[in-house]
Amino acid sequence: MIISFWPLRTHFDRVLVILLVTISFIGLSHKGIADGRSDPPNVVFILVDDLGWDDVGYLGSEIKTPNIDSLARSGIVLDHGYAFPICSPTRAALMTGHNPLRYGIDGAMENDAMLPEHLDLLPEYLRRSGYRTWMVGKWHLGMGVPEAMPHARGFDYYYGHLGGFIDFYTHVYFGGLDWQRNGKSVREKGYATDLITREAIQLLSGHDGESPFFLFLSYNAPHTPLQYPPEAKYSYEEIESKDRRVFAQMTTYLDSAIGEVVSALEERDFLENTLIVFMSDNGGNLKAGAHNGPLRDGKGSALEGGIRVPAFLAWKRGLVGNRTFDDPVFVQDWLPTLLAVAGVNYNVEDFDGRSAWVALESGQSIVRSGPVMIGAEHSKAVFDWPWKLLRDETPGRGDQLYNVKVDPTEQIDLANKHPELVQKLGAELDALPIRESRAAKGPKPESLFRDSSGDFDYDIRMPETRLPWAEAALAE
Repeated sequence: MIISFWPLRTHFDRVLVILLVTISFIGLSHKGIADGRSDPPNVVFILVDDLGWDDVGYLGSEIKTPNIDSLARSGIVLDHGYAFPICSPTRAALMTGHNPLRYGIDGAMENDAMLPEHLDLLPEYLRRSGYRTWMVGKWHLGMGVPEAMPHARGFDYYYGHLGGFIDFYTHVYFGGLDWQRNGKSVREKGYATDLITREAIQLLSGHDGESPFFLFLSYNAPHTPLQYPPEAKYSYEEIESKDRRVFAQMTTYLDSAIGEVVSALEERDFLENTLIVFMSDNGGNLKAGAHNGPLRDGKGSALEGGIRVPAFLAWKRGLVGNRTFDDPVFVQDWLPTLLAVAGVNYNVEDFDGRSAWVALESGQSIVRSGPVMIGAEHSKAVFDWPWKLLRDETPGRGDQLYNVKVDPTEQIDLANKHPELVQKLGAELDALPIRESRAAKGPKPESLFRDSSGDFDYDIRMPETRLPWAEAALAE
């Protein structure tokens, strides 16, 4: 902005110039944070479950995802968007801005575990700044007591399920109904993807627009159980694997649901000033129909196939779209990034994550204070971009070092050529505090939905055999 100064003849003139300069600098200092406007954007954060790198159309998949692809093209695609290798740590990092490994959250959380109570969560920051905060869908960050649930951790409204997975039709998790609204079980017929979408649209339709909103839209699809959706737009007969065929149908059905939510935003005139973020909570589960393309391994592993996920953001009013951002963005970066977008003041050192907002606008690198660690109980990685140290606790395997910019498929281990870097990054892992793992020790979800031959039963319906989870928590 250019300001012309005229002769300052009176005290009023001088005051007016000072006021204009102050306003100008305020506007410049907040450029990119709602573009200096007083109306911060709405935020819709779409987190999907177990979607792999090769499972969306815009990355070359045979699975048809036209609505996701359209959003991606309209925004900024994150070529190196990173999650943790499994769901609960990713969700914990998103909600806290911290590395959850520091708190023993290194796997799918035990039912009686919860996020540390001393940590403020993303919705709490936003609510204090005038946002309405809603969550619809999967939580998986504590369900043993009411204090662990979303409506007790900063969300004005919560609807969905608390556990790591549910039957899409009966909404049962390990024998108990796991479907609730603000801590009270609800019995509703319908496929989970449809119910989640319907609730999100109702919230948007009922909003008066007088305050910005944060909607955490957390779909459980296409996580197991692999169950036929109510209707399949495509048969995917060309796909040889039956598991992948059903996975593809579920993913396309999910894509249609996301399209409905975007249409609802547009109908209410919210879309123009809504930041939409999309990402998967970990790499695809190779045992349940997902693909990760050329990336090695999948869910549960800190190799690229387990942590590099489809991710993008779009905001019509605030971002120039149709771009790709190459610098890594880690899931723990999202909390400070969204606070920056919303114009919320915070102390940078309060979080392990770093705001990516200025870098996303300028295309430059994110300013970090040191290496970044992600991982799960038995597989961890430390990034000092573009270097990545992988520590796999499988007996006989030592630390591995990759340049993932040059070698994204992790074929060339350079540990022997750079021992000093291995030592430096390994020290980050060695410095992790020893915490009791909060990972569940029960059976893997995919083992629960197979028939007597060992194949997935795509028509399975899990029965209720115990007290619903919300009421069980109240009874504690």
